[in-house]
Amino acid sequence: QIKQYFCLIKVMAYKFIQINIFKGKYLNELVNFLKDEAPDFVSKQEVSGWQDNLFNDKNISLFDYLRKKLTLNGVFTKDYDLVDVPGYMGNAVLTKHKIIDTKVITLREYMRIDIKTSKDEKFWPNGPRHLIDCTVENDGKLIHAMSVHGAWTAPPTDTEETLRQANIISKHLENLKESFILGGDFNNVIQSRTIGVISDVSNNLLSDSGILETTNSKVHKIAPRGYLIDFIFTSRDIKLIKLTVPKITVSDHLPVIAEMYI
Repeated sequence: QIKQYFCLIKVMAYKFIQINIFKGKYLNELVNFLKDEAPDFVSKQEVSGWQDNLFNDKNISLFDYLRKKLTLNGVFTKDYDLVDVPGYMGNAVLTKHKIIDTKVITLREYMRIDIKTSKDEKFWPNGPRHLIDCTVENDGKLIHAMSVHGAWTAPPTDTEETLRQANIISKHLENLKESFILGGDFNNVIQSRTIGVISDVSNNLLSDSGILETTNSKVHKIAPRGYLIDFIFTSRDIKLIKLTVPKITVSDHLPVIAEMYI
């Protein structure tokens, strides 16, 4: 009878990849990696366009380019537009599944800035930030797939701003009625209260994972020091099968790959 019961349970497995794409610096390598992995969802930050790209082609929108190359559905919203040259940056979610709704949670208001400001580290602790929530439907089940880029701190530490934003994120997760997966570059470490606030209302897949860093020690500006600052959080009904952080150069961050089931 127990065997018959479990046979009746319909389990859906998903692969979710979190990656800050570093404004497309290693775009060709990123495309090849994502094609090989064939994920259900990709949560991306530093998704740029035009003159804001670090990729050598300054005439493309990275969101449109990746969506077409990977033949995935997707949503994208901007943190900022550049005012002196064509360019912008924001967050995106790509997915194999049907998108039925999109919501943007403002963490710090969208801005129009010049390109010099966009490169100024003094600007970024209070720079524009948001969470994008993409609701998909798969076989009648609704899932929120989300992407967020946390407030900048260097070195990673709790600040009034990181905690304020973490509380907004936490409240959004608490109010969701359906399953959710949130990926992000949070610019903060697992021991911080900033990460703790979000972990309190979700499963932090990086907890007790043995993973020590998600910055790419080969190319990140803080190298050779590394930090674990990229996370995947899920609702309690989602169970982890496998978590990996391959040491490959597709960005100045390492991709976080979670295989899970509901």
